Amino acid sequence: MERIYPTKVDWWIGLILAFTVVVLVGSAVPFFMGPPAQTPLGPAIGAFCLALAVWTGRIPWSTHYKITQTELIVRSAGLCWRIALDSIVEVLPTHNPLSSPACSLDRLRVNYRNRKGHARFVMISPREKEDFLRDLVESLPGFELRDGRLALLSR
Repeated sequence: MERIYPTKVDWWIGLILAFTVVVLVGSAVPFFMGPPAQTPLGPAIGAFCLALAVWTGRIPWSTHYKITQTELIVRSAGLCWRIALDSIVEVLPTHNPLSSPACSLDRLRVNYRNRKGHARFVMISPREKEDFLRDLVESLPGFELRDGRLALLSR
């Protein structure tokens, strides 16, 4: 069972991203319009601004989460986190505003241990949060869904 869960996008985060794209494109235009003798790096700077605008504009459409038989795969704007399912310790709701591969503050914090055993976390915002949690708990033996969070079964 592999299913892709797109990110939830808060209207104001979408607005900030759209505004950023407009500013970057607007910043690029003068570099292509000016005389090359005055700004020899102008076209390169303009191209960089346009590339950054494209990268920023893709964030809401490229951010998604996928549960495979062995991993939770988190993708956003060309970045990828691969989290082994058996390394997940707990999943809990949060509204933490720290930077993360999530386009909403309605988030899930996935606590896990990396290969060296160090505690790590990633915050995600699947649009269909309840479905995501149900599918994740089915993939994690020994866990239960309780009050919107995944936790180890009580023993």
